Order: sequence, then structure tokens, then C-alpha cells
Amino acid sequence: MTTIRRFPFLSHATGTATRVLIQGRRGELISRGPGASFWFRPLGASISEVPIEDLEFGHIFRVTTRDRQEVSVQTALTVRIADPARAVRHLDFAVDVTTGEWTGRPLQALQNRVAETAQQFAAAVVAVTTLEVLLDEGLALVRNAVLDGLLGEEQLGSAGVEVVGVRVVAVRPEEELERALQTGVREAIQAEADRATYERRAQAVDRERAIKENELNNRTQLAGREAELVELVGTNERRRTQHELEREELRAEALLESNRLAVDARVDEIERVAAAENAALVARLEAYRGAELPAIVASIAPEVLRALPEIDAITLTPDMLGDALARAVAGLRAA
Repeated sequence: MTTIRRFPFLSHATGTATRVLIQGRRGELISRGPGASFWFRPLGASISEVPIEDLEFGHIFRVTTRDRQEVSVQTALTVRIADPARAVRHLDFAVDVTTGEWTGRPLQALQNRVAETAQQFAAAVVAVTTLEVLLDEGLALVRNAVLDGLLGEEQLGSAGVEVVGVRVVAVRPEEELERALQTGVREAIQAEADRATYERRAQAVDRERAIKENELNNRTQLAGREAELVELVGTNERRRTQHELEREELRAEALLESNRLAVDARVDEIERVAAAENAALVARLEAYRGAELPAIVASIAPEVLRALPEIDAITLTPDMLGDALARAVAGLRAA
């Protein structure tokens, strides 16, 4: 909005960067440019404020297809006033010189003109298109038709209006028809979802069956391995027992051989000792054979005394001693 400051006999106007101020004075139009600031006489001048920013207008209209079906088309049109000097000659952008506000509704008039033109081109392309094609390709068809039509529209060009962009937001049939179409689509989607659910369940059953079969196979293999392990353990135990028996037999044989050798050694030792004692006895007897009785008694007396029990005190008479010695000598000679 233009800012107007009033002073006696004069006023001052200040515009914005997105608005062009055009001053009318003495039948001439003077463009002050965007963001202009100037003095003017209220009684002898008029001011128009033309927006030069991009203006976006939304519009919804109803058109009929080739097969007599009504559809709603929602569009968003972006336009720009490229030539403000032409625009003020075709649209009323005049502002009140006291308040700085538009005296009319120029943007609404511009929107109506652009929307009606766009609706004309949209209706033309929809009228030769069936509903099925329109629902599938309607957005692109309507957009291209409206854009090409607006770019070639001389009325907008002569008013200094430039079309920047056209967007078709939606192309929708009547509510009842849309509901019927949605029902069919929902049923198809539901059928596809049910089929996918059944397939997932079947896959789950197959996976569960495969898992159980795998578990059974694993158990069978494990049982077989356990049987092999038991058999191997039994074989190892038998071998261990057999080896222990063999070791025991070898140990017993070694012990018997050791005992036999010890017995043989002992027998040899006894035989050697006996032979030595016999040889000593024979030598001794040979020595006694030519000896006198007193010498013999003196020689064997120590042995006789060792053979007798320990006696603390003994009383010997000559008769006793003579008889004993006689028996001893007789025994030695007999041997």
C-alpha cells in the first residue's frame, strides 16, 4: 500500500519495492518506478499502484468430459504484471490520494479474468477426453492445455500480464462416482492385500515346516553321532580294559619271573652256604680225626656252650663232665 502524507496544498507519496507508482497528470502517465517517493498536488493528479511481484491465484471449476461426466479441476495460476503502463489502461489500479488504498478491487478483477480464461482452455481439452483417460493423465493434459492457451492469449498480453506458471492440483469426478471408483479400487487393493496375507501365511507355514524338518534332521544326525560316540567310547573302553589286562599279565609275569629269579638266587645262595658249611665241617672233622681228646674238647667247648641255654650258675662234677665229653666225641666221630 502506498503511504500518503498530506501537507497544505501538497502531498507526499511513498511506494514499496514490489509496487510501481504511476502518476497521472494533465492527461499523461508518468511511471515513478518501484519504491518511488515524490510530491504531488492532490487536486491535479491521480496515482495508480501496480504490483510487480508474482501473484498466485487459485481456482476450482467444473467441466464435462466427452462421456458426459462432470469433473472438478483445481488449478493454481502464477502471473506477473510485466508492463505496468499497459496494465493501468486495462485494469483499475487507482489509489485514493488521501489514504493510499485502492479505490477498487483490481487483483480480484485480474484473478477473475485469468481464471475464466484458464477455465475456457481447460473445458476445451476435457470436453474431448474420456473420464478414464482424464483420471489417468488429466493433470498433465489440463496443465499443458491451460499453459499453452494462456501464453498465447492476446488479451492478457495486451494488458501487460505475463503467465509465470500453471499448476493443476487435482482432477476429481463427482462424489458418488469417485466413491464408486474408490470402492472398486479398495476392493482390488483389499483382494491384493488378502492374497499377500495368504502368501505370507503359506510362506510362514512352509518356513515352519522347513524349520521342523531341519530340526528333525539335526536330531537324527545328532542321535546317529551319539550312537557313533557311544560305540566309539565302548570300543575305547574295551581297548583300555584289554590294555590294562595285558599290562596286568605282563606285570604278573614280570613279578613271577622276579620271584623265580629271587628263589633261584636264594636256592643258589643256600646251596653255596650249605656246600661251604659242609666243606668246613669236613675239614674240621678231618682235623679232629687225628687230634687228642683234650684238644677236641677245647675246640668244641665254645660251640657247645653257645648251644646251651643261658645259665646263671652251674655246678659240674668230674663224672658229669667226663660223660658229656665222651658222648660229644663219640658223636663227632660218628659223623
